[in-house]
Amino acid sequence: MWKNGSEGAEKQGAGTYDMQGEADMMDQDQLNSLIIAELPVALFVVDGEYKIIEFNPAAERVTGMKRQEVLGCSCSEVLSSNLCEYRCPLRESMATGEPCLDREAIIRTRNGDEIPIILTGCAITEESGELLCCIEIFRDATDTKELAAHKRNLISLFTHDLKAPVMITGGFVHRLLEDKAGPLNEKQTGYLRIIQKELKRQEEYIQSFLDASRIESGQIELELLPCEIGSLLKDIVTGFKVQAALKRIDIELEIGQGLGRTLLDKLHFGRVISNLLDNAIKYSQSDTLVQVRARQTEKYFVFEVKDQGPGISLQNQARIFDHYYRPARHCCEQVKGSGLGLAAVKAIVEAHAGSVWLRSIPGEGCTFFVSLPK
Repeated sequence: MWKNGSEGAEKQGAGTYDMQGEADMMDQDQLNSLIIAELPVALFVVDGEYKIIEFNPAAERVTGMKRQEVLGCSCSEVLSSNLCEYRCPLRESMATGEPCLDREAIIRTRNGDEIPIILTGCAITEESGELLCCIEIFRDATDTKELAAHKRNLISLFTHDLKAPVMITGGFVHRLLEDKAGPLNEKQTGYLRIIQKELKRQEEYIQSFLDASRIESGQIELELLPCEIGSLLKDIVTGFKVQAALKRIDIELEIGQGLGRTLLDKLHFGRVISNLLDNAIKYSQSDTLVQVRARQTEKYFVFEVKDQGPGISLQNQARIFDHYYRPARHCCEQVKGSGLGLAAVKAIVEAHAGSVWLRSIPGEGCTFFVSLPK
């Protein structure tokens, strides 16, 4: 506290800050309460039964709910997050011993609005391993999402403009290879075929980015039709058997009991599973196993693609679905790609009102999860 006059001057001089005196006057509980109240981000704390025991003013502003009315309620009841049933970040942190960083979610406010948030959750355990409490901080991501959409649209315009010259160049290369401008020697033909191959690769990258951008911005209307999930997965897995056999990789397909039909855009959702399965094979070493599983909960269909590859570090996991982001996976840096595949996966899944995420321990492989509402 601030001390003025002779008492303060004797010890520190008038107007100086007496930190020890302040500490004496404010106990630890008061200090904790002050910090929590003044945090610029929303925060809540739950006990070992996931009942809310703290809810700060920033959380009140984001959700429209008052602290006193939510104390003692379960966090899933209060926030109604799309992650609560099958992907609770707090339970995941408890299971893994690691915090869940920068997780995206949708919560419902008091007036029924659904808003996007970005959250970080952490479970705190006692030495015995028993759960003491969990802390979650989050912020309204509406502005962030709008800015990201604006950036995607801007980049999409530039990417679209790139497509025409690439296609025109490819057309002239094709004409040259057809001897339309006269005969070529072997060396010239070889160079042109390399150019043609790289132009084709560039065209595929551009198309992948445009597809992802259009889906994210709602410019592609999904054709949702009843689809037999088990049949779709069997067809996709069968198609990858040859590619997997080249590396002596086995693909195991497990379809849960009673898994029936749901509304899907079969073409686009097939790309989701195909992309995840292709990555699992590419990043796995020979003589390993890739597992594809499908199951259902009360409200969701959940799909898993698990590999025994090098895994992805915790700091890279938060950005794995970003456009053009390709983290090094230890000994697999030679694997080629555009960094657009997982961005397209995320866009397609979210267009189906679903979610996609991963769990990975470096050296022990990756498991990618996709959930779709029934």
